[in-house]
Amino acid sequence: MEIEVRSSGVDLMEALRAYLQRRMRFRFDRHLDSIRKITVRLEEEKTARSEGKKLCRISAELVPSGQIFVSESSRDLYQAIGGGIERLGSALHRVRTKERTTDRGYESVRREPRMKAVGRRGGRRNARARRQLFERGRAAKSKRLRS
Repeated sequence: MEIEVRSSGVDLMEALRAYLQRRMRFRFDRHLDSIRKITVRLEEEKTARSEGKKLCRISAELVPSGQIFVSESSRDLYQAIGGGIERLGSALHRVRTKERTTDRGYESVRREPRMKAVGRRGGRRNARARRQLFERGRAAKSKRLRS
């Protein structure tokens, strides 16, 4: 696993670089066979509302194929790095779980959805139709009783 760190507008001290690499190795040590390269970009956000916020963008190239992109922003650069690493870990876990389940060939245990019976309706519309039939039947019954 290769880790590349780039920064623009942020002073990248040696302590910060060591912190970043230590967190990466700790979090992704068991995924060494899945990750080819990790690129970390540290920059300062340049918008009116985010005065002084630091942005950490991380992209990971996966071994078979594919990439994962995550970003995290915070006022503290260490928090932005930590949050970005955790997001990347969660995204990598989702990808690996999805690959694992497709490799095993799981099938759904849910039953097939039943087809609705044609011509049968429930609800208010059907109640109105029944009411009319009920009234006709009552009228016919009272007519028979009177005669």
